[in-house]
Amino acid sequence: LAADARGTHTGEASGPLRVAAFRSAALHLLPPALERLAARHPGIEVTVSVVREVGDGTAGEVAAGRADLGIATLGDGDQLPGGLIGDVLLREPYSLVHPAGHPAPRTLPLVDWTENCGSYTRDWWAAQDWIPAATVRAEDDGAVLSMVASGLGMAVMPALSLTAVPPAVAVTDLGPERPYRAVGYVTTPELAATSAVRALVREVRALRPGTANAQVRNR
Repeated sequence: LAADARGTHTGEASGPLRVAAFRSAALHLLPPALERLAARHPGIEVTVSVVREVGDGTAGEVAAGRADLGIATLGDGDQLPGGLIGDVLLREPYSLVHPAGHPAPRTLPLVDWTENCGSYTRDWWAAQDWIPAATVRAEDDGAVLSMVASGLGMAVMPALSLTAVPPAVAVTDLGPERPYRAVGYVTTPELAATSAVRALVREVRALRPGTANAQVRNR
């Protein structure tokens, strides 16, 4: 980010910006932010890598030097890899997702994927005696939606994953005690001072609920 570092002093953000993001953020959260970024800072050259949010996830990409900025899921008490900093950008609610028209969706088998359970949902999940162990596991949230649309079961999914719901799928509010997932950014202290990173973080923060067609709650 040498060119971008120069931009820190000139006010002109430019140069490469490598972003690592989990799937639903890359599909639904980043595009409107990147569109605004390109309009304001055409000199920034963005590349986006989709990284599964398991293990070290997107934060691990930043820690390893493969990304300048990570869009990550952040749980209460989660520790970032050494030397990284970050903050919450928005919180998205979870909903019950099931075949449209089913009379008792909570009785259906659970369809799930590995990335869907973290510290932000674990306590809530454990307290729900109506949620069975997953009988079908999919590779990602898109596959989960397809399986629910085919009538294979129900799922509990965050808002960004529900941006484009098939017509055969219904989304039901889980009520006032619904869990939320915190979506944030991670970077290094050095990169956080660069114009390109600051500019993209600013554009994501500027998104309002509905901008990415998801019912998210900004912090």
